[in-house]
Amino acid sequence: MMRVKYSILMFFCFLISAHMLSQHKLHTDGIEPYYHPVELENYLKTIDKGYLPYMFASDEDMQWWKEAKFGIFVHWAPSVVTEVALSWGRHGRRPHHPSDGTVSKGVAEQAYNDTYKTFDPVHFDAEEWVVTWKKAGARYFVFTAKHHYGFCMWDTKTTDFNIMNTPYGKDVMKDIAEACEKHDMRLMWYYSQPDWTHPLYREELPHTEYNEQILYPQMAELMSYPGIDGIWFDGLGLPPARWDSPKLLKMIREVNPEAIVNHRHGTPQWHMGDFDGPERGVGRFQVNRPWETCDVMAGAWAYNGESVPAPLSELIRTITKTAGNGGNLLLGTGPRPDGTIVDMHAERLEEIGAYLDKYGESIYATQGGPYISGPWGSATCRNDKVYLHLSGRNNGGKLLLPQLPAKVIKYQSLTSHKIISMDNGADGLSIVYEKSDKDLFPIIELTLNTDAQKIHPLTTTGILLLNKAAVTASSDRSDDFSSQNLLPGAGEDFSEGIRIKKSWRPQPGDEKPELIYSWDEVQTIAQISIKEGRRLKQSDVEEFRVQAWYKGGWQTVYRGSSIGSFCGIVFNEAVATKKLRIVFEKQKNLEINKVLIYTK
Repeated sequence: MMRVKYSILMFFCFLISAHMLSQHKLHTDGIEPYYHPVELENYLKTIDKGYLPYMFASDEDMQWWKEAKFGIFVHWAPSVVTEVALSWGRHGRRPHHPSDGTVSKGVAEQAYNDTYKTFDPVHFDAEEWVVTWKKAGARYFVFTAKHHYGFCMWDTKTTDFNIMNTPYGKDVMKDIAEACEKHDMRLMWYYSQPDWTHPLYREELPHTEYNEQILYPQMAELMSYPGIDGIWFDGLGLPPARWDSPKLLKMIREVNPEAIVNHRHGTPQWHMGDFDGPERGVGRFQVNRPWETCDVMAGAWAYNGESVPAPLSELIRTITKTAGNGGNLLLGTGPRPDGTIVDMHAERLEEIGAYLDKYGESIYATQGGPYISGPWGSATCRNDKVYLHLSGRNNGGKLLLPQLPAKVIKYQSLTSHKIISMDNGADGLSIVYEKSDKDLFPIIELTLNTDAQKIHPLTTTGILLLNKAAVTASSDRSDDFSSQNLLPGAGEDFSEGIRIKKSWRPQPGDEKPELIYSWDEVQTIAQISIKEGRRLKQSDVEEFRVQAWYKGGWQTVYRGSSIGSFCGIVFNEAVATKKLRIVFEKQKNLEINKVLIYTK
């Protein structure tokens, strides 16, 4: 009945205006719209009106997902014996993809495809997997039913290239679905519409035969598993007409009216589906449309040897910043060829779970805000509670944020950091706290006299000082790794796997590399954010300094150690200068992906 009611609403809204897709548009003033309205409107006008009720999930259908905040993503197939990224580590055809014909390295195509002939994961235990994810604090599980190279991990009738024709010869997805039902774990299937191996997909367009003989029957099979909560598509940016996406969505929701899907069944910029999905980069602050960051805790997508996971501090900061910006984190791990979880990964997941056991109330079932995140940290909220995650590096245990348009009737520290004073006055929300080494960073809970989720998001940084800045480096490794890559647009990453892919690297032998930002006029600098590298891992920096040019010389205004993916620096007293220098005094294999510098 819920689907019927929602269908009528959607159809009515469409007839009035596609601008009025009401369940997705909560805020617009001062916050980017959640989609490009004209493109989406025009597309919706071209499809059969009978498909409109199936195009989006309702708020009720999305509620569990929005509250979950943290999920586990598993890439697993016979090819994991090669220890390379799933599908992308294969030296072969990539039909209808921009890289087709340009691949110059990787495991030979036939050898890669033939790995199924020896695949026998004798230690695979779906229940052990799901119990591990539960201990990690994950609330949902996404498993790769089929990746781009086309191997099917279930008992499909559409192709012999499937799990039943391996020495193992059992449907692992059946076991996964049963284990998830037993342990109350939400489950979605990852599914790649492209199939780089199948001859029908390799043919020239259109793909009518491929869709009718492979895509649609496979979707029907995947939705036949009990307890499936949705499909995580990966159409590699191809337009919805390639798959007849409305037909796909109707197939899914006729089986499970409450099923949800991501946006990768259509053109990325159209923001189709029920949630967006930046990849390997935390999305910008967005609370008017659901979104999810997917990333891996170690190395590549799928098993790539006994890879060392990112430090706990990096992973917690990723979960926290993602929640504070309004999204979910889908964290990837790749089990071994024999089906067991890499020991180091299992241990790190257990550590994440221990953290969430203590502080999960500030993550689960929250909304990003009311403060928009910045180098200082991020905020989450639920009902009358605001949780301040002070993950930035503060010189003196003091923070000033904009005044909350509400009365703070109670406050407390959830961590070991003692609050010395708190005032929500005309000058702003001022917090002074004692530092502590017992927790990663302070988490402060505020209780308001109103619903925090209804407060319009408050900006916490001044102007980004990059548009008029010049940047020079002690050395550049190459044009691809030039310091000029750190200039605009260096805003927050978002949308379709579009992270900032170009970085700065110094030349080998530059033992103390440095960056210098300069302006024609004196700037007042209050906060800095530095991002190291393009993936979650241990920091390659052991010591660095931030210096300001003052009275003809360099004055150190901050000293730090590791950087990692989230290094936010907050100056208690704003720094007035025309030049700012970052010196990396102890480092190895340095790569800086982003530097953001803000006014007061």
